[in-house]
Amino acid sequence: MRGVLPFARPYLWKYAVGLTFGLVVQFGVILGPYFIRKSIDAIATGDGRYVQWALALVFLWSVVSLLSWAQRRLSVVASREIEYEIRKALFHKLLHLDFYFHARERVGDLMNKLNTDLNAVREFLGPGLNMGWRITWFVGMTAVAMFLVNPVLAAWMLVAVPPVFFVLRFLLALIHRRYRAAQEVFDKISTFAQENFSGIRVVKGFAIEERETARFQELNRQYIARSLALARVEGPLHAMMSLLMGFAAVLVLWIGGGMVVRGQMTLGEFVQFNTYLLQLSWPMLGLGWVMGLWQRGITSWARLDELFQAEPRIADGPGTDFGIREYAPEVRFERVRLELGGREVISDLSLDIPAGRTLGVTGRTGSGKTMLARLIPRILEADGGSVLVGGHPIKRIPLAVLRGHMAGVQQEPFLFSETIAENIAFGFPELDMERVVWAAKLAGVHDDIMAFPDGYQTLLGERGVTLSGGQRQRVALARALARKPDVLILDDAMSAVDTETEDRILRGLRQVLGNQTTVLISHRVSTLAHADWIVVLENGRIAEEGTHAELLAAGGRYAGLERMQRLSEEVG
Repeated sequence: MRGVLPFARPYLWKYAVGLTFGLVVQFGVILGPYFIRKSIDAIATGDGRYVQWALALVFLWSVVSLLSWAQRRLSVVASREIEYEIRKALFHKLLHLDFYFHARERVGDLMNKLNTDLNAVREFLGPGLNMGWRITWFVGMTAVAMFLVNPVLAAWMLVAVPPVFFVLRFLLALIHRRYRAAQEVFDKISTFAQENFSGIRVVKGFAIEERETARFQELNRQYIARSLALARVEGPLHAMMSLLMGFAAVLVLWIGGGMVVRGQMTLGEFVQFNTYLLQLSWPMLGLGWVMGLWQRGITSWARLDELFQAEPRIADGPGTDFGIREYAPEVRFERVRLELGGREVISDLSLDIPAGRTLGVTGRTGSGKTMLARLIPRILEADGGSVLVGGHPIKRIPLAVLRGHMAGVQQEPFLFSETIAENIAFGFPELDMERVVWAAKLAGVHDDIMAFPDGYQTLLGERGVTLSGGQRQRVALARALARKPDVLILDDAMSAVDTETEDRILRGLRQVLGNQTTVLISHRVSTLAHADWIVVLENGRIAEEGTHAELLAAGGRYAGLERMQRLSEEVG
């Protein structure tokens, strides 16, 4: 748990004060049976001061209760504040990890770590530490007090300690392994549920609700089995402590009772010793619960620490020039090579996109179009060659600057569960309705938005489910245009829009397309006709390039694509 210290450091004073209160509380608890002993012995000898001892006991317990409440409150508040710091740091870390990390991690796993594992760490830092300290101090002080009352009887109490220690250590190791195994299955449950809820239309479209329910039940059965295996280990902790306390009570009655009968121990001392034993009952029984909290917290922190230790492959490095604040919107690929999954998706590609020009990119599915576009904002890192923006290798440009002057729209855009206006203004520091409306009109979605009862204040469902596919694409396009980027990347951004609407939008974009460098990826020739230069990719290489007219005249792949689309429209 050493990694928690940086988050806990600002709140260590609360733990320090709590520790001080805890010591006073435990000393008061130990002192209580002494007052009881004095009262009993006073009654036995006819001493009238037993009332004073009783009143002193009432005062003592009042102070103990107040300080105990203060200690608990300090530890609970501190654990909540540390939880906040860890959650904030985790979210920041996850946002700054790159595409490669998020491509291999599942959303359900991450959500489970942010919730279940973080909650286990908080319980360790709050109730776990608070009760751990109290039990440790109390057991230690009580042992000393017992020896002061009667060392022979106290020595008998220590007989059971060594075997309990070794059994406890064995059980805690099992708890660690079984809790981690249960959490791994719970990760799968979270991921499965998240994917089914996000893809509910696919599930219903294929009428596979029963199959998915059966699969979910199977995962739950696995989780129950592993949780029960964990419970079978945690259960003996409580039972073992109960057995220990029962054994100790029998010893006290047997040996201590004999001492009282023989006059080797006063009745008050016997009651005092027995009271210590009774007070030990809950801490000893609670020790199993505390140990379980500690082991869960340690295991969960190990899972969270894996996220903190993850390093992005793409990040600002020693070669980054933080003096670069802006750049000319020209893009150049110099013998670029990219591998993904052991396969070369872009091979020895060289290409220039002059500032203010529009490049059209097309090719068959899997030809490398999207991968080419992702290299420009460093979503992916080239394995060979170099990508330059504004004459600078992109590794020298700070990521915040590089991406801050770019915007992109994907074929399947992501919209947030916010209003339409907030989605369009997502990249703004503040909501600027004038720019929002301007961008929506330019993207050809203003009239659609105004047709909703709440207009721009319409609240979207998850992933923008309230809108049609074409509307989602146009809202995403408006979001990109609203930033007035220097480099605009449109990756099949209007595939769900009919050709007439697409043509109207692209003609409207002519007023801004000349103001920035644009990469226009599409399968539609009608879309590519608006580009200044077009490249046709084949297996990650440029198979053809030229203007729309030149490629049609060449009669190659591009001309064949145009011919098929024209025939399809005629048949349709």
